[in-house]
Amino acid sequence: MKTKIFINTTYNETRVCVFEDDLLSEIYIERSSEPLIVGNIYKGRIGKVVPGMQAAFVDIGIEKSGFISVEDVYEESLIEYFLDEKEEPSSDKKSKQLIQDMLNESQEVIVQVIKEPVNGKGPKLSSYIGIPGKYTVLLGTIDITGISRKIEDQEERDRLTGIIKSNKPENVGFIARTASIGINENEIKEDMNNLLNIWKEIRNRSEHLSTPSLLYQEPKLYLRAVRDFITSNVEEIIIDSENTFRDISEYLSNYQPEKKSLLKKYNDKEPLFSKFGIEDELNKLYNKKVWLKSGAHLIIEEAEGLTVIDVNTGKYISDKGHEETIFKINIEAAAEAARHIRLRNLVGIIVIDFIDIKNQELKDQIYEHFMESLKNDKARSVVHPISAFGVMQLTRQRVRESVLKALAEDCPVCNGTGFVKSKETICYEILRDVKVLLLNTKAGKIRIISSKAIIDNLKKTEGKSIEEISDENKVEIVFEQSDKYTDNFEMITEN
Repeated sequence: MKTKIFINTTYNETRVCVFEDDLLSEIYIERSSEPLIVGNIYKGRIGKVVPGMQAAFVDIGIEKSGFISVEDVYEESLIEYFLDEKEEPSSDKKSKQLIQDMLNESQEVIVQVIKEPVNGKGPKLSSYIGIPGKYTVLLGTIDITGISRKIEDQEERDRLTGIIKSNKPENVGFIARTASIGINENEIKEDMNNLLNIWKEIRNRSEHLSTPSLLYQEPKLYLRAVRDFITSNVEEIIIDSENTFRDISEYLSNYQPEKKSLLKKYNDKEPLFSKFGIEDELNKLYNKKVWLKSGAHLIIEEAEGLTVIDVNTGKYISDKGHEETIFKINIEAAAEAARHIRLRNLVGIIVIDFIDIKNQELKDQIYEHFMESLKNDKARSVVHPISAFGVMQLTRQRVRESVLKALAEDCPVCNGTGFVKSKETICYEILRDVKVLLLNTKAGKIRIISSKAIIDNLKKTEGKSIEEISDENKVEIVFEQSDKYTDNFEMITEN
């Protein structure tokens, strides 16, 4: 798989796009007005402890207090998070202790943000600290040696385990990331030492700074992208900002000098994302309908904690048998659904409604194709096989908001419903409101202000009714066009 990374920095916004085999697969956005805080470490103070929720609120010095659940002060949750575990910790792994026995109001704690603030809620926190490096993750409060579950080769797992154990001090833990595959001991040891120095500085700051305070801040988005996304598959990193290029170049010189040749400075006058068609791809994310090459399409509907992806045959035409036709559409839809789950950062519960197919073997092939298409996703997911009703259900880890929610806000016209009233509906509302108005007031003239489309439709469909109302009530009804109204109207009475 060939991977390219495009980094666009303008004003106070940074955008990072990852292309895999010439398809846009991931988009990350950071704005100075809304900085990302996942990974940041704070010295905080426990506020209210809520036994009924087995959780507590923590003041970390930002607008909204953070939220820590009882399981987030239990080591399994963080270990599995960094081991790329595909399932949530099972109930028997959850802490048996009570939150009121572990935390007290006004107690000072060191916590790390593990989920961004979303939907007006504060960030989710953990008292178990994990600091990611290029090849390893340091666990500041857990003394373990771990290997990412995505590293399947047992010989490589044993090799990495030996390297970590021989270089790890007591009272801290290290986990080898997937990027450590094939990396020699000296480079891994250097990465571990860098993280140990960071952890030492965090502890020193916690002793001297007041509460609440920021103890550690994750690097800027473009540096995190370089740290987390550079693999053997990456062919180019194309950057359009001189300052960003310089920062990344300096970072690679210090940590991965052999990767500096991947950097390409973009100097054309045409904006980078326009030149490579990325802006057009990003604009498509606002659309619910996603067309497939076959002529079929997906409909993607995002709700608060649920996303539904519906597969439709659309314009697809084939002379093959019905079952084979449906299978081909579903296979194509499975790959595209997996891509859009990553691209749009769909989180929570996701339901994919495939076109119904009876053959269980074909269902299994669709499921396997989906899983293969999702394998590069960094977020943890739990995926269930396709049900008897042709539905696949999965849950996907929520670390940040979906891309659409980050880029868009509720429409002021439809208030987020996705619908506006039809012209016909508004026309009959006008007629009803005119009748109610004339029951309560004696007007000599009524001015109805609305859009041209609504006025034209009203005159065309109910012109005779307007004349009757006017004659019966001896009132003059006049219309005024205004671009201010799209699915609404205003009525003004005059004597």
